[in-house]
Amino acid sequence: MNSSIIKQLLIIPTFVVYVSFSFAHTNPNPPDTSRTPSESGDLSVFLDLKRWADKDYVRQEVPIVKYVRDKEFADVHIILSRHDAGQAGTNYVISFTGRGKFQGMNNELKYWSAATETDHESRQGYTKMIKIGLAPYLANIEGMASNISLDYKQDSLREGIPGSRKGDDPWNNWIFEIYGGGYFDSEQTQNSLHIRYGFYADKVTREWKIRARPYFNYNERNYSINGDTVTTITHRDGFDGYLIKSLTEHWSAGVFTDMLSSTFHNMNFQVEVSPAIEYSFFPYEQATRRSIAVAYKIDYAYNDYIKETVFGKTKETLWGHSLVFSADFRQPWGTIEAGIEASHHFHDFHSNSIEFFSQMDIRIFKGLSLTLEADYEFINNLVAIPLENLSREEILLEQRRRATNYQFEGHIGFTYTFGSDQSAEYNPRL
Repeated sequence: MNSSIIKQLLIIPTFVVYVSFSFAHTNPNPPDTSRTPSESGDLSVFLDLKRWADKDYVRQEVPIVKYVRDKEFADVHIILSRHDAGQAGTNYVISFTGRGKFQGMNNELKYWSAATETDHESRQGYTKMIKIGLAPYLANIEGMASNISLDYKQDSLREGIPGSRKGDDPWNNWIFEIYGGGYFDSEQTQNSLHIRYGFYADKVTREWKIRARPYFNYNERNYSINGDTVTTITHRDGFDGYLIKSLTEHWSAGVFTDMLSSTFHNMNFQVEVSPAIEYSFFPYEQATRRSIAVAYKIDYAYNDYIKETVFGKTKETLWGHSLVFSADFRQPWGTIEAGIEASHHFHDFHSNSIEFFSQMDIRIFKGLSLTLEADYEFINNLVAIPLENLSREEILLEQRRRATNYQFEGHIGFTYTFGSDQSAEYNPRL
């Protein structure tokens, strides 16, 4: 019998043993679940947190409530989302949605986590906001108000603490980051070296969003084949930056700049400049929960190729434009992100590309969630493909880009959770 089949057959009785042991130690007098949590004196909470959030830490720090596995069992549905503000830090948005007797009792709190904060400091921050947001619900449950206490700190502005006023910021909202690193490996017949380094300069305010980022990547591989040494060297260096101005609650405008020198892309040097304008159908302040936007760009590019292209070019100037339509919804029923981007060059309408992208995480019904991801692109604008045929080594090692008319990526999956309506307790043992 196939060994993999034997392993699968062994898993089944092992699973049965564990489940049987668990039920054997179940309380013979289970609690009465005929009443809703709020009626039984508890506040039930469903934590709708992504993988990046520390759910165990929240449970440990806020033990006064009962955590349930599905929003259908909850009095309060908590959604934690985040919005990166460049290298400056992260905005966490905590949304509280009341259910049952708390229907219509909703609230939203925010926590700003500076880039200098550690992961622990960030989780302390958004957990504190969860504590504050739960207070009104707890206060409305009989017997719970006596377990709540609030402490107020004196206004830091009146105390004159340095840095508490906007005018005290010597950096004027600029955040800088220098990064670098690499790795290497070696064995008898091959070795490799990979180095990357760069620099970020970001400024994010309600009025401006600015970035300047130069980056450098170097890769070297050496192979010993039948006494000969084959060496391949690739690099990808460049710069990307943008300057975006908030015009109104629905309009913004900006300019994007990109520079590139890359062996993979057959670019000795490339510079692109793209002025753009965007309209958001919802106010930008709602972007962490719902967003529908359309953006239009005019693209200018100067390309200096390493090798002559299939179009007989060694240098050329290109003009084009692109249109992006995107939608993003984060609601109690799940998350949907989808959009379409279309572009073409002015000199040849057939030099174009269209990309469809989507990601969905939907709760179909109690306990069952469906995840779908798909990205499909029609590609007809690869103007930098070299004229000469690629060698087998270049193809296998992916040293240069090959011609293609499409690119597709997809993922599908589902999860089904059942059993006790209460979430597992936090237990750090072992």
